[in-house]
Amino acid sequence: MEAVALKLPETLKEDELLVVPATWEEYVGLLDETPYTIQFLNGELFMGQASEMHETLVGVLIWLFNNIYIDSDLHRVLGSNIKIVIPDQLGDVNADVSVVKDPVEYGATPGGNISTARIKNPEIVVEVLSKSTRTFDSIEKLDYYKLIPSLNYILLVDQDRPQVSVYSRTNVPNEWLNHDYRSLDETVRLGDVTLPMAAIYRKSAFGKPAN
Repeated sequence: MEAVALKLPETLKEDELLVVPATWEEYVGLLDETPYTIQFLNGELFMGQASEMHETLVGVLIWLFNNIYIDSDLHRVLGSNIKIVIPDQLGDVNADVSVVKDPVEYGATPGGNISTARIKNPEIVVEVLSKSTRTFDSIEKLDYYKLIPSLNYILLVDQDRPQVSVYSRTNVPNEWLNHDYRSLDETVRLGDVTLPMAAIYRKSAFGKPAN
């Protein structure tokens, strides 16, 4: 493969999202050269640098899901270094958290080798919304996530306020239901899985009890 001419910055600012038009081939050529997360969706590269608050929320969510599935031999909770494969090379993205059930279907690298770092059949994906990624995660990625046949729940967790949106697949083809939670007294439900809002935001400034 010829060298890719597309030039990207060496670093990004905290909570910055950079969007650059690119081909699949250009994306492939940059994967091993970029020191920050790089994602591809329908002809565009998306690159971002998470904030401390973002990663704190991600850590809490991984902990909550691990507690739920700790006794399940079938489920695994994965972090953001795992690639989620969008069908037909429309996208190659990183969810902040994902849950996959055995048997896991692994995707191929751009070079054609099967990789355990690329997942084709997640059951749950979670995105933590920040100022820079809100539109990308809640509109663009959301639409493409719905193309994954195995996916049953998409969870969008707001970083800046206590709000969680859940998209649940129904038995009707291409139909999803949306439920929003806006109070720390509520409990987020993904089928049989329950996540108290107060637990999700326990490390957030607005989730801590007043002294």
